[in-house]
Amino acid sequence: MKTNTKDDLSRSMDDPQRANLMLLGWTDFQTVLAIAQHGGMAAAAESLALSHVTLLRKLDAIETRLKARLFDRMRGRYTPTSAGDELVQAAAAMAPLARDAELRVLGQDLKPSGHVRVTAAGVVVNHLLPPVLKQFAAAFPAVTLEFLTSRDHLSLARREADVALRVADAVPDWLVGRQIALLDFKVYGIQQPGLRPSLHSVEELVTQKRWVSFERDARDLKFDRWLDEHVPDAAVVLRVDGFDSALAMLRAGLGMALLPSFLEKTCPELQPLTAPIAELRTPLWLITHKELRHTMRIKVLMQAVGPALAHAVQGED
Repeated sequence: MKTNTKDDLSRSMDDPQRANLMLLGWTDFQTVLAIAQHGGMAAAAESLALSHVTLLRKLDAIETRLKARLFDRMRGRYTPTSAGDELVQAAAAMAPLARDAELRVLGQDLKPSGHVRVTAAGVVVNHLLPPVLKQFAAAFPAVTLEFLTSRDHLSLARREADVALRVADAVPDWLVGRQIALLDFKVYGIQQPGLRPSLHSVEELVTQKRWVSFERDARDLKFDRWLDEHVPDAAVVLRVDGFDSALAMLRAGLGMALLPSFLEKTCPELQPLTAPIAELRTPLWLITHKELRHTMRIKVLMQAVGPALAHAVQGED
């Protein structure tokens, strides 16, 4: 069988119509260069983070498009033909230029700057984030954060926010990010001098008209629904619009309320009245748009705030 040569490749590329159809991309040159440098498929595939089968298919596709055999295969060893050597030399010449260009472009955004809108529950912003954000602001002074607190989930799809810290069992699969912690919830009161603390069942506590609950019509969140199902109107002394307001009422001596247990670290006056309520354990997510995940100011926020916030939830010193 006749092997195409460098002249065959040159003639095929001299034809403008054929050249347009067979124009190679930079990744094609990288593929040929990696195989030549490593002399075989296994090592080349590993260097390119591809499977052996995928790399074979890529090489077959390149040779098919060029109508040229680029490597002689013998006992697992891949040796460039004259046509293949032509591409290897071109790829070797282009590689440093491509790396330099990539570094120059990255260098323009190595110091992230700009504005990021973050939506989060008020209790998270007020009690978990301050020490985390102090560190972030010191490391990235040119990034300005704007926090939007609401019981309602602001829409990332409508670009009402760039990043969300969301307390929810699941998040839409068109968003990217990760679960950074699991939040526990308990019923709390305020410590009373001279009283020995003890834990109770929810059934015991609802016999007392001392509950600070959420708005009567609130049904959007699982915490609203849990309170509605377990705490009768007769046991409610006051209704508020969220965890922060419930905490303020407790501090004023108005009763007991369901709160996230991470508040124990920042509010030592809280007295747990129940064990963690298993059915209310809920993930805390840090998520953003797929389109924004590689934007440097978003990337550094996700990478820096996520682990620090997980650390804060765990209550480690």
